[in-house]
Amino acid sequence: MYRSDYEEDSSTESIDYLGPETRGANLKLFCRDYNFLSFDFNDISECRAAFESIMRLTCIDRIDKCYAFLYEPIGIESPFNSWNDYDVIREFEREGLHFKGNDSDSLGSFGWRITKLNADYNLCESYPSQICIPRTFSDTMLGHTVRSRSKRRFPALAYYYKKNGCTIVRSSQPLVGLKQNRSFQDEKLLYEVFRTNGREDKRNLIVDARPMTSALAQVALGGGTENMDNYWGDRNRKLFLGLENIHVMRESIGKIKDLLKNGDVEEGGDLEWPEKLSRSGWTGHISGLLRSTDLLVKWIHLQGVHIVIHCSDGWDRTPQVISLVQICIDPYFRTLEGFIVLVEKDWCSFGHRFNERCGHLQKEAKFYNYTSDSNFRKIRELNQAFKHQQSTKFESPVFQQFLDCVYQLIRQYPTSFEYNERFLRRLVYHLYSCQYGTFLEDCEKERVELRLSERTRSVWDYFKARRGQFTNEYYEGGRGSEAEDGDGAEDEDEDVLYPNFTDVIYWYQLYGKKYEEMNELKQPVVPEEPKEPPNEAKLATEVVLERKLERLEIE
Repeated sequence: MYRSDYEEDSSTESIDYLGPETRGANLKLFCRDYNFLSFDFNDISECRAAFESIMRLTCIDRIDKCYAFLYEPIGIESPFNSWNDYDVIREFEREGLHFKGNDSDSLGSFGWRITKLNADYNLCESYPSQICIPRTFSDTMLGHTVRSRSKRRFPALAYYYKKNGCTIVRSSQPLVGLKQNRSFQDEKLLYEVFRTNGREDKRNLIVDARPMTSALAQVALGGGTENMDNYWGDRNRKLFLGLENIHVMRESIGKIKDLLKNGDVEEGGDLEWPEKLSRSGWTGHISGLLRSTDLLVKWIHLQGVHIVIHCSDGWDRTPQVISLVQICIDPYFRTLEGFIVLVEKDWCSFGHRFNERCGHLQKEAKFYNYTSDSNFRKIRELNQAFKHQQSTKFESPVFQQFLDCVYQLIRQYPTSFEYNERFLRRLVYHLYSCQYGTFLEDCEKERVELRLSERTRSVWDYFKARRGQFTNEYYEGGRGSEAEDGDGAEDEDEDVLYPNFTDVIYWYQLYGKKYEEMNELKQPVVPEEPKEPPNEAKLATEVVLERKLERLEIE
């Protein structure tokens, strides 16, 4: 549930309510899945009792009081146990890495190793217990490296692209500060990353997902961004994606929620509706994410460069971007099993703060009593205390925004995905339902300490048990990254998706609306270009055109 309002004589809604002389009352429930419920009561005391009962049952102070710890699966879910679907070594081996042996001519597939230095989560409590780093970088050096990054989230391998041996490496912002601090260990780690595939002639990419101004503002707080003079600026390059923070996204989706809960589109068309909807800026943010994805897909696939990416702490914008890039370059992640691995790998394992972003324990501040009875002052004071004790300022629809981007990709490439729109929509529902343990905690350490795999069910059991409902009937499949690579440029490119960041619509099914209600009058969205070195986007586009011309010549 998203929010509950308790009003006396609410006559402002579209349906008729009891007049004030009857002392009736109205109870509204604004749900996280965009369902909005309204209940009328003839007796205000009955409404108050219902309000207090709902608040008492839903306002919890510990995660283990959630429904997931009481839920017993129905018969069709019982045979499944999806907690072990993701295994770090198995996944990296699928991507093409070899952790045994040595071969310098293998595009870096032997250049990585699994460190267990974080087995007890003391090195970085928000990172997984097993982390992949360059084989040539020692655990001793790694122990010093963590001090130079926010929340000790040092550069770690997220994805190995076996077509060219390039990688996607994730981290948090460097702790540069006003004194322009530098870490030789951090610089050494990235140096080893860039040379894993033996292509040291390439100008690799360090990506800051934030706007440039936001990154520079963090310097005063001890953070900042890489000084490229210390990271071989003559050989590597920096790119700012310009993606806004969690507070901007919370405000943006909040405007859509307010518009939806205040009434439906009037018959004959509400002339203010498109304008109000556009003020949310939501599709602009989605378009910005897709534009960033398109740019990085071209860099890693066409230019063949390593990508090191971070935002502030590396657990919001970073997983959004790297997950979308992987979906575009690896068809395995467009299957149901692959998507499960992707979410477990880049979101759950690497510490996206699901509890904090979803506000599972912060519902007290969302109960409002607007009656004029004598208890109003006391309840209002309690509400204010709740708001101070458990702030909602860290809530944000980060994972939902990622799913919205996947929805856009499914629209643009309707035969390339095994899962369908309904799968994504139901995943949004269970993101907030607390029925399963998958999205309850903020990191792997907390999940282990709470024994979620033993005490709760995985949300993926739900989808596997009902696979037919969530399968795309138009799916044509793909070779998958586990198949043998082709020799020609056509084989290399056939399974790569390039997002159309100007073709973005509102996910009307999620909001319970019709297409024409939310999108008929929507103007095309053109996001601001990421801050990049001159002519780089043009260069990437030229490479695509050159490859197309080459194919025509061959034919």
